[in-house]
Amino acid sequence: MQELPLISIEQSINTYKSLHEPMPSFGMDIYADDFDPHGLVILQNNGKGSTGVPIRCNHYVLVLTLKGGSIRHINQYEYRVGAHAIQLLVPGVIHSFEDTQDNSDFFVLLFDREFLTEEFEELFTFHQDHPQYVDLEGLAFAKILSLFEQINLEYKNKEEGYFDLSRSLLTQLLYLLKRGKLAKPREVIQNRSEQITSNFLCLIEQHFQKIKTVQGYADILELSPKHLSETIKEALDKTALYFIHQRLIKEIQFLLVYSDLSIKKISSGLNFENSSQMGRFFKRYEEISPRNYQLRHKKLV
Repeated sequence: MQELPLISIEQSINTYKSLHEPMPSFGMDIYADDFDPHGLVILQNNGKGSTGVPIRCNHYVLVLTLKGGSIRHINQYEYRVGAHAIQLLVPGVIHSFEDTQDNSDFFVLLFDREFLTEEFEELFTFHQDHPQYVDLEGLAFAKILSLFEQINLEYKNKEEGYFDLSRSLLTQLLYLLKRGKLAKPREVIQNRSEQITSNFLCLIEQHFQKIKTVQGYADILELSPKHLSETIKEALDKTALYFIHQRLIKEIQFLLVYSDLSIKKISSGLNFENSSQMGRFFKRYEEISPRNYQLRHKKLV
């Protein structure tokens, strides 16, 4: 399948526009005539209706949960994120949200890689390899919250040097997030079962377009399908086939809404025998045909 362009900051904002109010007390007014989503955008949203189409961006998304929380799906991983937590979503990952609590409130920073200079390449690489969120307590949360608020004020007032100062504040946020990740106990893989589970989830992201069976992944891992299935079920309380199929579903959803590919080309690119087979597969999980899903969601983008 052809390489698809990732979603820009402007497209991301349009996708979740319903979560933001005009003339907000915090964050930029995305409805304003002079709004320019260039480099960095700071927003607040209440999370309502944030269960949506999986999205893959060309920019970073830094989310601070003020209250409430949600389940975040990032590639094959699921994070249950509560209040006073911060997480960075990096370019290229496919992510979506669900079960956002009714009282949820978030500060969100969207920024391009080019917003910071190349000297921070090691910092970005670290966060690429460590996608987990960090729970913040007491002074740590207050410090992070203060940095968000300072960036907000810089962009609202736009005084001399606000752009460079905002870059400095964002850099502080990323270093504090790194410090929080390093302070967390390292997740040490202690046994063979955990190794198999970790390797299986990584392999799905590499091969989901072509390999759709437990047998296929078992062959790569040099295991029997039965052993792989039992291991994943015990570790994650869901079947191995569930994770394979869910990654495919996410990709189909993304392509239906954000690409101009026909359903026939999507099915071909994902190595289904034909569009009818993909349609049956998709409808089994989503209870809606690919075409109707596309019609329902594409108009919102």
